[in-house]
Amino acid sequence: LRRNIFSSSFTVIELHLQRQRHTFITKTPKSQCCSTAGINRANNRINPYTSQNRRNFFLSSSKLNTSTSSYSHEEYSFLTVVELKKILRDQGLKVSGRKAELIERLQQQENLILTMPRHSLRKRKNVDDEKEEDVTNINSSASAIESSSNESSSSSSSKPKITGNVKASKKDKENAKKPKPAKTKVEPQRITEKDELEKLWNAKDALTNGSYTFKIMSWNVAGLRALLRKQPDALSTLASEHKLDVICLQEHKLQEVHLTDPKLKISSILKEEGYESHFSCSTVKKGYSGTCVFIKRRMAPDDDDGKKKKKQGTMDNFLSKKKKVDDCNDTSSSLSTSIGDIDVQNLIPINASLKMNKNEHDSEGRIVTIDFPQFTMTNLYVPNSGQALERLDYRTKSWDRDLYNYMKDIEVQRSKPVIWLGDLNVAHTWRDVWNDGAKHLAKQAGTTQEERDSFQQMLDGDVRNNGDDGEEAVFVDAFRYLYPDAKGHYSYWSQRAGNRAPNKGLRLDYFICSRSLMDDGPDKQAIVRDSYMIPQQEGSDHCPVVLEIELRK
Repeated sequence: LRRNIFSSSFTVIELHLQRQRHTFITKTPKSQCCSTAGINRANNRINPYTSQNRRNFFLSSSKLNTSTSSYSHEEYSFLTVVELKKILRDQGLKVSGRKAELIERLQQQENLILTMPRHSLRKRKNVDDEKEEDVTNINSSASAIESSSNESSSSSSSKPKITGNVKASKKDKENAKKPKPAKTKVEPQRITEKDELEKLWNAKDALTNGSYTFKIMSWNVAGLRALLRKQPDALSTLASEHKLDVICLQEHKLQEVHLTDPKLKISSILKEEGYESHFSCSTVKKGYSGTCVFIKRRMAPDDDDGKKKKKQGTMDNFLSKKKKVDDCNDTSSSLSTSIGDIDVQNLIPINASLKMNKNEHDSEGRIVTIDFPQFTMTNLYVPNSGQALERLDYRTKSWDRDLYNYMKDIEVQRSKPVIWLGDLNVAHTWRDVWNDGAKHLAKQAGTTQEERDSFQQMLDGDVRNNGDDGEEAVFVDAFRYLYPDAKGHYSYWSQRAGNRAPNKGLRLDYFICSRSLMDDGPDKQAIVRDSYMIPQQEGSDHCPVVLEIELRK
């Protein structure tokens, strides 16, 4: 219960009873205002103005809507700072400051409401399209107050109707007639269509015919340390299941100091599986870029005059279980001299390089080149054009041209076919984008027209001398060559948007091969036979991609 006098001739009395959600306002001359004694008699169970029950009664009787309640300075002082801030927050007012400032802010807001014109008050009441509460005249006698408290339990369950002198505006009537819009259900993301592809090559059958299937895997791991922490067996499992000869990783985000850190044990990755590694690290920025290659270790037949050296045994080797060999690519150990009709020498790299010999490119650790006897392979992490396309010119006018010249020079100097692979950061055709035609793609890195045109020029050989050298189709996208009409096969999905499950992705990872590797013939020693993705492999926003090459005698 409280009484608040706003002027010398009028008094506004608001009575808050426990479990009652209505405000009763009266305007009567000061002489006819009920006394404190009369009010106490009406509520003969509790005297709210005693020091013992003052706060408890006020809190129990102040469960009304805070946006329509007005309290005196003394009553506000009963509330805690948290309770005052809740009232301010409900009214959309600033909640910072000390308790005295909060009380003053509330009283200023109440004075502002009292001085507002009647039509402004009506607009304030109708913000949430709710009807105004009843404005009822209450007699000053205590019996009227007591009867209203008895009827509170029945009236609290239903909303009061609008009565009084204030007429509803036209907008209020129109809003009342308009039906509320139905809530639309959020539908799950539509799954992008994906064509089923039949495997084009069988490695076991090829081995019976005397040829060997050389398998290369490429994967942007988006941080090698994070992958090893979350899935420590991911690389070893892929190596054993797919019988990989070469594993190329991009964006490992390592520095050279990490390679020798005994805690990280980077140097021991895939060592037990029989692989040797080559790392290229960024020197301009930490935790950035980086490429590496793991190559299956083979023993040349003339090493140590053909004598097989037996390594000194250790307790770990003695206790470890022996691995079973059950696949064609494992029928030869690292000490074998041949696989089918293929000399093991053809599987051993003869040279490794970590640079393009261009200062502007070589500091970011984006390239590892391995020369095999029958071909050259280059693992790449092509620069991204940036969220605001700030590196678009560098990508298309500098990097792409220098990369093409670098690969073409190797092809000419060695007279061997070349393969450049990895995360090339471009979705070449409309089949390589799940939402081709979207307006934002023209300004999104990897799908701009400039990047696509530059990539096509590299394939067509139109990079040198602006296309005046007469070269055509010198390089081929292996997957698109083998599966020209395949749809829904991607290698990248945005994790932030949750696009992997509905297969809303891009194809950014490629194997680009010399044209001679795609042509079959009796005199060919290396022929590309198949290329595919491993989308079920998690651990990164990219998935691994694989290239299978038939090696002949």
